[in-house]
Amino acid sequence: MADEFDPSELRGLIRVSRTPQGVLAQGVFNTTIKAECVRCLEGFNKPLRTVFTELYSYHSHPTTDNSMVIPEDGNVDFAPLVREFLLLEVPIKLLCREDCIGLCSVCGENLNLTTCEHQAQLIGREA
Repeated sequence: MADEFDPSELRGLIRVSRTPQGVLAQGVFNTTIKAECVRCLEGFNKPLRTVFTELYSYHSHPTTDNSMVIPEDGNVDFAPLVREFLLLEVPIKLLCREDCIGLCSVCGENLNLTTCEHQAQLIGREA
């Protein structure tokens, strides 16, 4: 999934503030990704939203061992950070809709679009 992650219509805002520890980046981003439903295998557009706050420490004063450090030239590339936070928002089970019925386990028909003969037989047995 990570290699196929291609958000479209990415919109967002990063507010940057200077603090005694470094630079605080606060971001809000919205986008849409192309996804495939795990139940019916139909393609659909999945909206994603992420909100994050990250501290970039000054090069001479890292706040922790794994802290993000402002580069020597002072230019911070936020693209990897935004991508990482958006990836965290992708659900493990992508569903085209909450009530997706899925596929018939016998013939593979999409049960959201039609009722196949196998489902009709199953409903007849339950009645």
